[in-house]
Amino acid sequence: MEIIMVTKFKNRLDCALYIRKQMNTFFPLWEEFIFEYENLPNGIMEVDFRYNDLIIQFQQDRGSLDFSVIKNHKEPSNFSWEDDIHRGIIASIPDIDPEWYCTPCVELIDFYINFLKERIDTFVWDE
Repeated sequence: MEIIMVTKFKNRLDCALYIRKQMNTFFPLWEEFIFEYENLPNGIMEVDFRYNDLIIQFQQDRGSLDFSVIKNHKEPSNFSWEDDIHRGIIASIPDIDPEWYCTPCVELIDFYINFLKERIDTFVWDE
């Protein structure tokens, strides 16, 4: 069995810059409106983008890099963190430890970006 190693970042800035690069590459019309990685409690890092009423958040807190899709303060009704994200990460990054599956790494951000590319037009918003 081939072991695929994940590519971890040296620090929060490198992670935030990679998120910015990927979002600007694949979603060039989106506006970055939060880019914080220094002097925040508990090692928090956050990079947020918006397009019209839709907001994409990448937030690292205590070592875990989370991802949110929000419109009018709500997540899509056809979105499940457990089914869509957790299981998708485990399936697409086979050597990642399920207990630490949201550890910031290139592969995780690429998973989030690919998830967005594939699903952004399919989200359902209960208004």
